[in-house]
Amino acid sequence: MTARVREFNAFLRDYVNLNQTRVNTLQSRVSTLDKFLGDDSTLSGMVTDDVIPQGSFAHKTIIRPYTGNDFDADVLLPIDEEPGWEPKKYTIELQKALEASKNYEGKTTLGKRCVTIEYADNFHIDVVPFVTRQDDSTYITHRIDNDWIRQDPVALTAWIEESSRVTNGHLIRAIRLVKYLRDRSSLNVASVVLTAMLTERVHSFAGVDKYQNVATTLVSLVEDLNDYLGPMSSAPWVDDRIGQNLADRLSHTGFLNLQSQVKTWARKMRAALDAPSDESVDKWQEVFGDKFGGSTKAELMLSASAETTETTETTETYEKREAPGEQFLERDHHIPVRIQPSARFRLVGRMSATRRATGRYRPMNATGNHVPIGRSLSFTVEDCTVPAPYDVYWKVRNAGIEAVELCNLRGEIFKGGEKITERSSFAGNHWVQAWIVKDGVAVATDTQDVTITLG
Repeated sequence: MTARVREFNAFLRDYVNLNQTRVNTLQSRVSTLDKFLGDDSTLSGMVTDDVIPQGSFAHKTIIRPYTGNDFDADVLLPIDEEPGWEPKKYTIELQKALEASKNYEGKTTLGKRCVTIEYADNFHIDVVPFVTRQDDSTYITHRIDNDWIRQDPVALTAWIEESSRVTNGHLIRAIRLVKYLRDRSSLNVASVVLTAMLTERVHSFAGVDKYQNVATTLVSLVEDLNDYLGPMSSAPWVDDRIGQNLADRLSHTGFLNLQSQVKTWARKMRAALDAPSDESVDKWQEVFGDKFGGSTKAELMLSASAETTETTETTETYEKREAPGEQFLERDHHIPVRIQPSARFRLVGRMSATRRATGRYRPMNATGNHVPIGRSLSFTVEDCTVPAPYDVYWKVRNAGIEAVELCNLRGEIFKGGEKITERSSFAGNHWVQAWIVKDGVAVATDTQDVTITLG
């Protein structure tokens, strides 16, 4: 078995992941939109909280757009139900509010469930009214049918985030890779359906080898999906986490095509994973094409010059590498790490409320761990199965360009209680890790990602 960790990391970075320039653009525009809707629009009095990322934006599965396609962000606008308003009125009034702004005038399109804001550089934001009704349940609206649609995308996002933890974060990378393959095939499968199908294949009781790196995670999930879909004659039920079927948007022909394609992917991926080291790159190229493992510096420079929007980031951000001064439990604190399957806990991150949602801390996983600058953050050890007494050790790690420029990557390990507090000070992908140390041995660990967005 050859994992090809370096090749997968390079392929994701250079060809699959949305590049940092576009990530910054996305985050900045969503932040500007959030401030306008909450503070300065005709709907401000109804808005109850920050806009909530949903879909690929929330799940962190956005990939680089295929040739000729734009990229987008979907956000929910949390608002209270307005007495006397029909469902269709929410999107109509949202468009009016946006068109009253010089920033958005002439850029909006009224959709069935959202208002789309079109930008000049192949980017758009879909804004969906997200209404809490008198029954305390959340709904979106269908303008054409003038009807309420019960939805809780926050529950879906939280489920995907929790499943990603089981796979050491590799689930998200695997989903991006499958979406990359989908875009280069004849498949017509919505991203949310593909994401949910793969997430359903994650098993917390799986052996440690299944999710140890991107390659093993990808092969395990695709093979499990093939085993699941193979005997079926029609699309399965894909739960949206509140008992509704996401797969109702998948046609029968679309399902049969997916079934056939997954079978092919599973066969080729298994052959690539099991191939000898000197053959594995060639085998993976049969799956992903010759860009996998074949990116020379000259090729990357040529690609960057040919497509100016896809610059290759060369600044070291220390998101996947050891940072200067970073500490490790065994090396620096001489505490053995022997993770026990029965020893578990959840590290739960929460962020302070906006002034529009006074006094309420919101779990980070509800928004895909996206956190605006300037929030108070708390991280708590919860649902721990290790019997007391035990010690908790913590590491806070910053990453990204701002952290590098400010020489604030951190990474020291310290002994603390079951809760620590921080503050979101600068943009980037950061994380907090905790270990439960029992009788001098680290027996359990968990990590909370924190993506601090541009203000």
